[in-house]
Amino acid sequence: MKAAAHHIESLDVFRGFTIFAMIVVNNPGDWNAVFPPLVHAYWHGCTFADVLFPWFIFIMGFAMPFAFARRRDRGHARAQLYRRIAQRAALLFALGLVLNAAAAWPAVAPLRLPGVLQRLALCYLLTAPVVLQFEPGVWAGAAGGALLAHWALLALVPFGGYPAGSIGPEHNLAGHLDAIVIGRHAMTTPIDPEGLLGTLPAAATALAGALAGVFFRASSSASSRLRQLSAGGVILLMLGLAWSRVLPLNKHLWTGSFVLVTAGLALVAIAATYLVVDVGSLRAWSRPFVWLGVNPLAIYCASELAGHLLDGVWLHRTTPKAWLFWNVLQPATGFRYAEWTSLAFAIVYASFWTGVGGVLYERGIRIQV
Repeated sequence: MKAAAHHIESLDVFRGFTIFAMIVVNNPGDWNAVFPPLVHAYWHGCTFADVLFPWFIFIMGFAMPFAFARRRDRGHARAQLYRRIAQRAALLFALGLVLNAAAAWPAVAPLRLPGVLQRLALCYLLTAPVVLQFEPGVWAGAAGGALLAHWALLALVPFGGYPAGSIGPEHNLAGHLDAIVIGRHAMTTPIDPEGLLGTLPAAATALAGALAGVFFRASSSASSRLRQLSAGGVILLMLGLAWSRVLPLNKHLWTGSFVLVTAGLALVAIAATYLVVDVGSLRAWSRPFVWLGVNPLAIYCASELAGHLLDGVWLHRTTPKAWLFWNVLQPATGFRYAEWTSLAFAIVYASFWTGVGGVLYERGIRIQV
């Protein structure tokens, strides 16, 4: 653990907001009573819940140019940086497996192999060496190539007796590949949302973030940063929506149109946060998100682990979460509609972890994950 170091506060705020929203989405009081924007689209389409994980991957990429520059300034050799990349990817993947085991306990076999942290690990392992070794033009080429290659695979490769271009929830190349390689160790509702094939365009999301980060870092003024972020966001959003006419927005497949739309929204959101927090110096409202933003993965892992424990059956054939929701929160709120109580539980839970983040922040603790 290291003392927290200040860098771009608006990036911490946006990262913290993303983590807060991810915790809210993952922890409703009652899964049968959730507002539609907080539920992932079953297949084609994009809800608020769907943009959060791509945003976090984008932010990871955005931070890479800054992180590598700091380490170079400290005299770290390239071999040290590559070793750090490998170690971090391995740690993230291992933590993801721990969370999967906690979610399945006591029936941990067969253990699900993919997951949110596993995808983060693979994206980091694929993109960090590219950012470290090559110039931004290569990053853009690699991102574009990854998106086009993924589209070509979905559109041109037949599989399992089905024609090329089949992208329905029951029959698609991504699910077919996971069934062959991962088998029973993958989620199948309808397919694993963090499966193998989707890692390729997800890496493009990280590279898009890295490109935004390097241009942000090179800009000499706040106005030029705002112009670049805003214009880039609008362009990507328009391109993604146009592409979605032939390649639908789909988080499970992580389609190229989905990458462009979510990256465009991330750029616009970062521009707005930068304008308010760093340019306008309106920071009082954002402090809780800063607390989360400096320890995002540690808070996320702890919240997921605790959430799995609360979902486990303990006494009297009920779970602690169900008891808290129905015996404490529901009577206390008195909301007429269960969706509001369910959302209240999620916000209270996320706020608790925000408080944990605040304690770590005030004590100068930054947990490296």
